[in-house]
Amino acid sequence: MYAGVRQGGLLSPALFAMYIDKLIQSLKSSGLGCRYNDTYIGCLCYADDIILISHSVTVMQKMLDLCDKFSVDIDVRFNTMKSVAMRIGPRFDVVCADLTLSAGIIQYVQSLKYLGV
Repeated sequence: MYAGVRQGGLLSPALFAMYIDKLIQSLKSSGLGCRYNDTYIGCLCYADDIILISHSVTVMQKMLDLCDKFSVDIDVRFNTMKSVAMRIGPRFDVVCADLTLSAGIIQYVQSLKYLGV
């Protein structure tokens, strides 16, 4: 039997924040992801949405592997059907390795919508 927190429930944001903080700290302490000056910006979160930012596909896969480990340790699941990857820069259209999360392949996209933008 699976249990979770009801969508829109009063405790949902607080419980999610408690769980996700462990993932953010794990990513931050790993040294993976982007930084701006001394500020870690490799993992941005709002509500139940997470954005991972890295400078390479290889580093992104390592970050996703940490997310996989977190999901097993904490017994949560990431929805790979709603997860996408977007590459930015002069080589954005070069064929590269698939990114995987929870044994699923993450689709590369040319654009995305985050928080309605």
